[in-house]
Amino acid sequence: MATQADDVKREEQITQALSQVEAHASQLKSGDPEARQKLIASARELVTAAETPVETLLWNIWALPTRTTALRIAVDLKIFETAVADNGSPKTNEQLAAPTGASPTLVKRVARACASMKMLDEQAPGVYAANSLTQLLAQPEYAAGIIFTFDMTQVPFANLPTYLKNNKFQNPENGVDGPFQYAHKHEGHAFHFLTAHPEIFQAFHGYVHALRTHRPSWTEMYPVQERLVQGLKTEGDASALIDLGGGVGQTLQDFTKAVPEYNGRLVLQELPEVIGAATAMGVGADNRIELQAYDFFTPQPIKGARAYFMRSVLHDWPDELCRKILANIKDAMEPGYSKILISDCVLADQGASWQHLSLDLYMMAQASSQERTEKEWHKLIESCGLKIAGIYNKGDGNEGLIEVVCE
Repeated sequence: MATQADDVKREEQITQALSQVEAHASQLKSGDPEARQKLIASARELVTAAETPVETLLWNIWALPTRTTALRIAVDLKIFETAVADNGSPKTNEQLAAPTGASPTLVKRVARACASMKMLDEQAPGVYAANSLTQLLAQPEYAAGIIFTFDMTQVPFANLPTYLKNNKFQNPENGVDGPFQYAHKHEGHAFHFLTAHPEIFQAFHGYVHALRTHRPSWTEMYPVQERLVQGLKTEGDASALIDLGGGVGQTLQDFTKAVPEYNGRLVLQELPEVIGAATAMGVGADNRIELQAYDFFTPQPIKGARAYFMRSVLHDWPDELCRKILANIKDAMEPGYSKILISDCVLADQGASWQHLSLDLYMMAQASSQERTEKEWHKLIESCGLKIAGIYNKGDGNEGLIEVVCE
């Protein structure tokens, strides 16, 4: 039970948090480009200060798990798609249930949960209208994010405490015998699970690309002209920018638009099944992007390339396997010319962003891997006889760009 001293302390915290909200709101109105993110953070601090510890506890153990489940069911019920139909006119429970033949009572229970998350607007009892977030979730690539994150992760997360307890709370570091395999009763890496489940595989690639369009591109952080275009050898392998583990090629496609003056080769290296998916999608049809089946745990076939790019690759693997990937690249590099470009999270040592911390536990459950701090990146890179030439960031919670060289 709260004491008078607790109440006084909470009032002081609320006053302090409120002043931060007001200050950041004023900065936003004045045109400060960084003020919006600061305002979000200070608003969260205000909620935390205003809540009692029990309210905070119940929010985390009641609200958050049920919200994720409600969203996943809403996608299957086509609630968001139906809500935006007919120019987003208000819909009753019965109208939302019609496309799938679902029980209107079930739809009511799910829709009102979505409304509590502001995914829908509740205009009257049992009547809902679309808002801007509904419009977003009605698009397949954003609904795919819900499908992927639920279908791929919820089982491992649910089993993670038991897995860790059974393994005497040791840090997971085996990508083929870890929490994911324990939970899904699956042999092999999580990527093999993805390719064996086409719906989740497609959801993953669609969602990841859509999400990245809302975050700074690596070409916005990194001095591409100075570090890649200038001094580029335009013949053969030396001209190549290689995207290792680049999915179905979205990053290279974006690169051609962002840096059209780069006239070297662009090569997508992926596992055969992913290359097959990229080919089916028409990637490489114009011959600008070359598709090459390749396993980055084997020797790199393209020697002396300008850059070996990896986006969200090394965070999929524990240090031991990252060293094997990096060693294969190092053996192919031309010292003083070739670069390794790593687009991944760089965690702050203290007060890291919630996006980075959430993703760290996500990677533990899915791949027995991790996100890394700047110190951990230096330790990993230098253990391979390589050197970090620079780390570039833009915005809190986004991926950074790490330039690695071989001297």
